[in-house]
Amino acid sequence: MKTLVVAHCLLNPTVRIGEGAKLKVSGPVIQLPCPETIYLGLSRWEVTKNQLDIPEYREFCRKLFKPYADMIQQLVERGADVELIGVAKSPSCGAELTSTGYPGGKIAIHKHEHVSGKGIFFEEIEAELNRRGIELKFRDFK
Repeated sequence: MKTLVVAHCLLNPTVRIGEGAKLKVSGPVIQLPCPETIYLGLSRWEVTKNQLDIPEYREFCRKLFKPYADMIQQLVERGADVELIGVAKSPSCGAELTSTGYPGGKIAIHKHEHVSGKGIFFEEIEAELNRRGIELKFRDFK
């Protein structure tokens, strides 16, 4: 049976800015914490990956994921089929598609673009799992 490791807002859309899709799951699931809500709070505005790509946020994401990495490692060692599910276009939890392009500065409406790649949290998740010799499938819930 597959164990899903899912971005927090897929099971709890109240932490997402704007409308959030709610994933319906059956079977084993591990809900990751929401790094943006914990780091920036619920009164945050939209950000892009390049705005979050600072050493302090990356370190925060690594520390946040560590106990989950321990749990995932044990599951994999026991033969579990584990898959990570991210949020398309998320600057933190995108597994296949993230956002970039906000130049910073004064608050204003700026265009940003969606690009292939992982968000900051999911990059740090992948790096930690790779350090442990664990390769898992990542995909976005769309």
